Amino acid sequence: MIPEAFGYPLGGDRGDAAETLAVGGGLHLLATFLPVVPLVFVVGYLVGVLRTTDDAEDDPATFRSPGGLAGLWTLVRDGLLGSLVVVAYSVVPVVVLGATFYGILGGNASLDGVGSLAVAVGGTTTLFVSLAFAYTLPAALAALARSGLRAAVSPPAVWAAATTGRYFYAWCVGASALGVGAALAVPLERLVVGFFLLFYLEVVAAAAWARGVGGKRFAGGD
Repeated sequence: MIPEAFGYPLGGDRGDAAETLAVGGGLHLLATFLPVVPLVFVVGYLVGVLRTTDDAEDDPATFRSPGGLAGLWTLVRDGLLGSLVVVAYSVVPVVVLGATFYGILGGNASLDGVGSLAVAVGGTTTLFVSLAFAYTLPAALAALARSGLRAAVSPPAVWAAATTGRYFYAWCVGASALGVGAALAVPLERLVVGFFLLFYLEVVAAAAWARGVGGKRFAGGD
């Protein structure tokens, strides 16, 4: 799975691959001047990768496939709905984190004794809650891509896809790729190449997750 995922963005026609990487990296660069809006298109593309990628050696998705206004609308719709799912899966961890620190700081708890225990318990709880939602998020996005928003917010459907050894392995591959991308993007931003490297690794992660979920999962509403 690792070679296939890392080779996915460069597969197919070389011109198409170069164009896709140029557009994706360019959108990340544009986001430094125009926040959020360009990234909606990036999310839309990644949702498209989750929809079209399976175990077969298909050509990678492009920003202009399908073409025309219908393709542009699909890209924007996928980007908006994908962003909505990401936000929805981030709400609970953020609330838990906020409640933890509000309870500690608002209560003026001493960091000795009970206060230290509260910090430890709150931090551990926040960590596990965050991991749980981060772990199921790719499966939710795959459900969105292949079956719609209702499947993405259906815990039984998402959990069934996420509780396989194949998915766990794919999630680790994708999360590692994103971690490396995030770590290298900032120091390489001044050279511009960081934006393109980050997009490349985002596509690698999406391709790995798509294969981890399986090409048939959620298709046709399953």
